[in-house]
Amino acid sequence: MRKERLPEIELLRGMAFWAVVLQHVIAGVFYQPGLSGQTVLAGTTFLGLIRFAVPLFVFITGVVLFYNYDGKLNYGSFLWKRFRQIVVPYLAWTVIYYIWMSVRSGGIVMSLSSLWNELVELLRVSLTGQASYHLWFMVMIIPFYLLFPLFRLMLGKEKKLWVNLAVGVVFLGLALGLVYALSKGWITSDNAFLNTTVIRYLDRNFLFWMFYFVMGGLVGLYYKQWKMIVSRIWWLCLIGLGVFMYIIYTRIEALTQSLTSDLYIYSSYVTAPLNLLMMGTILVSMVLVFAAAERLAEHTSWLTSLLTTFGRYSFGAYLIHAMVLSSTNYLAISYLGVLGVYGQTVVSFVLCAAVSLGVCVGLSKVKGVGEGLVGRV
Repeated sequence: MRKERLPEIELLRGMAFWAVVLQHVIAGVFYQPGLSGQTVLAGTTFLGLIRFAVPLFVFITGVVLFYNYDGKLNYGSFLWKRFRQIVVPYLAWTVIYYIWMSVRSGGIVMSLSSLWNELVELLRVSLTGQASYHLWFMVMIIPFYLLFPLFRLMLGKEKKLWVNLAVGVVFLGLALGLVYALSKGWITSDNAFLNTTVIRYLDRNFLFWMFYFVMGGLVGLYYKQWKMIVSRIWWLCLIGLGVFMYIIYTRIEALTQSLTSDLYIYSSYVTAPLNLLMMGTILVSMVLVFAAAERLAEHTSWLTSLLTTFGRYSFGAYLIHAMVLSSTNYLAISYLGVLGVYGQTVVSFVLCAAVSLGVCVGLSKVKGVGEGLVGRV
């Protein structure tokens, strides 16, 4: 039986996509030399409000999978569908970004003697998500599809509620432990191979993001109950967000007053998602974002339609946006200085989001290659 559509999901995807684009716009615009400490403080503190983007995408993946697949799972068919709709577009854009970045840097050598080395390097960046700065997300999210049957062994409607909740608590404890160990520098190795593989790429190791997937799984299993909980606790989460943002602000303020260079780099580390402060901030933010999506879903408006459209094309637009952003940030920084850094941020964000969506829509309509580039929409 076909499941009832969840209107909040596309809205959440749209919000997550906007938040990702805005993060990357800020990373470019606020990295300009000569910005005052107060300006950088405003920009990097604002990052704390939108760091929910990647965890929200992981959460949505958990919701959708556990909501739609609560019966018998044909694992082969499931994997083949995800391979065509997720892995193929990722690999296609890995090749595109690899060639694009190589041409821009003047580093690609088109000769038979170098072909093998180029193919080996292409394989490496495919496995690590290093063809472009945003593709690390794909390396992190794909294991959740591969291991979905394992997660289903731990979570399911056939299990008692307290068992599912206990699993969620265990994964929360595991996430907190891993993030704390990471912050203390305890996750190290004397093995050269481990250092150049596992340790070097901890930020994209799915183990650090499992709780958001499991949280999404719980929501997918108990969706109506989750909506009731959100309607009752959103105001507590709003207070919690205020507290977290104050802590973030004070920490960044202390940094900007003590540093004389690289203000953006060091202050943005405060809002890096893999730390305990940001885990708390992200969790309350996700509840509030869901509450907003639920409210928007209840009424038809231009904003609802716009976010739904962005949500529908969010996967392909995400893959595309880094290439578009290189031009919109360049335009904003080089020619729109009169607008100031905040105006530049708004212009680059709007242009990047709109152009990425337009390109994605256009590619999706190209027969034969559309799904291979932007997935099925």
